[in-house]
Amino acid sequence: MAEATAEKQSFVDKLMPFIYTIAGPLTKFGQIPFIKAVTNGMAGTIGITMIGSLALVVFLLCSGGSLTETPLIPFMAPYAGQIVLIQSLSLGILAPYLAIALGSEYADAKGFSRTTGAVGTFFAFILLNYNQVAATAEGVNALPINNWGAGGIITAMVAGAIAINVIDFCYKRNIKITLPDSVPPAIGNSFSAVIPYAILGLICWGIRTLLNFDIATWITTILMPVLGAADNVFMYTLQQFLSALLWSAGLHGDNITGAVTSTFLTAWDLENVEALLAGTAVRDLPHVWTSNLCRLGQWVSTCWPLLILMWKDSDKLPQLKPLCAVAFPPAIFCIIEPIMFGLPIMLNPYLIIPFILSHTLAAILTYAATAAGFVGKLCVSLPWATPSPILGFVGGGGSIGGLVWPFIMCAMGLVIFLPFWRAYVESELKKLDEAEEA
Repeated sequence: MAEATAEKQSFVDKLMPFIYTIAGPLTKFGQIPFIKAVTNGMAGTIGITMIGSLALVVFLLCSGGSLTETPLIPFMAPYAGQIVLIQSLSLGILAPYLAIALGSEYADAKGFSRTTGAVGTFFAFILLNYNQVAATAEGVNALPINNWGAGGIITAMVAGAIAINVIDFCYKRNIKITLPDSVPPAIGNSFSAVIPYAILGLICWGIRTLLNFDIATWITTILMPVLGAADNVFMYTLQQFLSALLWSAGLHGDNITGAVTSTFLTAWDLENVEALLAGTAVRDLPHVWTSNLCRLGQWVSTCWPLLILMWKDSDKLPQLKPLCAVAFPPAIFCIIEPIMFGLPIMLNPYLIIPFILSHTLAAILTYAATAAGFVGKLCVSLPWATPSPILGFVGGGGSIGGLVWPFIMCAMGLVIFLPFWRAYVESELKKLDEAEEA
């Protein structure tokens, strides 16, 4: 018993310093006020992306040539063009929604009015995008919205960084119009923002108009090819490995690594949607790595097998039966905390190794299966909690491979976990026997 304890302690001691070495910088990065504002701002646009995604699903079902040759909902076919408009005005122009949400969150972190921050950031976003008002073929003045989609996400972030810091700089140095306290706060905040907005306007107008510097175009031509190089099996697997490593230490690996990957994954999601609407086949969409790809292999290869094994041995270990009952419904929807912290997986020397191994191998195989066309590339953004088989089928544009892949990953995980699980059960039974003897 003493030797087993020493081995267990030795394993944890060797593992934990490495985990916390990685977790420390990533956690600090995620807590930077601007990065936190970007993350929370993106979370604030989830409702818009859900609506746009649902509209896209309906469009696919009622338009011929998308999922099938003929519409699956034929009576809705005449309205397909009107339905996809909802997608175009939500997912298709996500950047201004992000600018508003980011500005609100960042202003709150700086300690001034959310409304002032949101309006200021949107103002900066507009000025950074345009140096003239274009005339249409009909002679109508208009603002093109080419850069309001995926290509405008970086511009929205830059707008937020400039706007909120300019306003914060002015407020801290009292460069503002101050009205008496008797004036309603909404009016007082509006007047206090006039001078900061004027300075902000000069800066953004100078960048886009005087310098003729188009951030969206620069990002597209210079930075996006660099980010695009990250869409490969090595980078995807590395991200999944680090996520599993952090989870095994009790840290939210998805949130920590997501602070780094969420920006370009959102852009890649939108680029897949735009390519699909332009008539590109699902197999030929530009990106394999999308924000929900991990849901097809990540948790179904770890938590689903553990649920099966827990249920199988619930008679031997009575504590597993209530945990199964509690963990099963959430696990269907990729909510894994009951198993992660209830079994637990974290800091469990018997389960950490198969957890990381299964997680990592699932990443390699899932990316490869998607790149090869067995699993459809995800082009419909569904809620993260969508059951994985449904996510693979609907999100992959009606992919049968996407429907069955989660079950294949579950079977793989079951094979990996089984020997480690047997050792874990034996150790728990030994503990029960020793407790009874005592």
